[in-house]
Amino acid sequence: MGYVFYYIEAYAACIFLLCIVQFKIFKGVNKQLSQVYLGKLVTVLIFYFFAEIFWALVDGSVIPSTRSMLYISNIFTYVLLSIAAYLWFVISEILQNVKYIENDSNRLVLSLPAWISSILCISAYRTGLVYYVDENNILQNGRLYVILVIVPFGYLIAASIKALYRGFSKEKYAERNIYFMIGVFPVTPIIFGVLQALYWRIPFMCYGAVVAVYYMYITSLENLISLDPLTQVNNRNQMLKYLVSKVKDQENGMSLFLLIVDVDKLKNINETYGHKEGDRALVRVADAIKSVCQGPRGRCFVARYGGDEFVVVAEMAYRAEATWLSDQIRNAVKKAAEDTLDKYNLSVSVGIAQYDYESPIPLQSFIARADSDLYKQKKVNVV
Repeated sequence: MGYVFYYIEAYAACIFLLCIVQFKIFKGVNKQLSQVYLGKLVTVLIFYFFAEIFWALVDGSVIPSTRSMLYISNIFTYVLLSIAAYLWFVISEILQNVKYIENDSNRLVLSLPAWISSILCISAYRTGLVYYVDENNILQNGRLYVILVIVPFGYLIAASIKALYRGFSKEKYAERNIYFMIGVFPVTPIIFGVLQALYWRIPFMCYGAVVAVYYMYITSLENLISLDPLTQVNNRNQMLKYLVSKVKDQENGMSLFLLIVDVDKLKNINETYGHKEGDRALVRVADAIKSVCQGPRGRCFVARYGGDEFVVVAEMAYRAEATWLSDQIRNAVKKAAEDTLDKYNLSVSVGIAQYDYESPIPLQSFIARADSDLYKQKKVNVV
């Protein structure tokens, strides 16, 4: 009974902190999928924290510890915890720009473990498979209790492993930092969850969950600041930061190339088919560039430079590889237009510049060299 007040006090404080985040999300203008699911996660966690308070009141006999109350208090906590872990997994995938997670059917399939866990919890009153109340009115673990542990921890561990794998992949070099952050951070709720399971009358879990939510919220804000909102590639400021870091040190055996990709006749597309169609064309070009730059030929950083121009910063061994990359980008854009049956020809021109580490020049001069090569390519295309 003595622990109940402090247990409830901790969870009440965490509810207050989550309400602040929820208010910010609700009032924010950013309605991207990551923010939508983060709002859902915060809502579920708030209900979960209330469920923990209810559990403490029952466990501490503030509310009579009848058989029904014991079942109900545990049903809510386990069900909501599984749902929260599933939402965490979805958000981590969204933050890593994994396309399959945007599909409703795929998310439904991924939610199946949470549904199974929830059904087992709800039916425990009759089946006793995951837990049951013995003759002394004490809650005991059932034969399938391990499922209630595996499901939430499974989502967290899966999210961590996938992010770390992408972080170590050469194909994801430019986004390595965010992958490592997402990969390492689930360790916090996992550790706090284990402590909660071992010392179940000490409110470890609420602290770990709140820290995780604040981390997710800050990360999503950073993505909003660093990404171009239309094409979801890095913006100009992020490109300049990345370029500054790369010109300082040359990696052994590698050269630094800058490719400027310009969408041909985007103005005509806007004037003929409207700016919405022009925006769709830019998105298709960005997706085509990203698909090419995720290949094993080199390590690339993709950004929207402004208007109808994109930039690829690539570390490659030879200029021929940069030329190959530019050809692949042009072909990918052309194929994307053919696949979507556009009423217009969608094409790009690409200018290339190689950085000379032995004769350093300002970044703007480096970019100007690629721009000059782009101008030559456009003249050739016109001819």
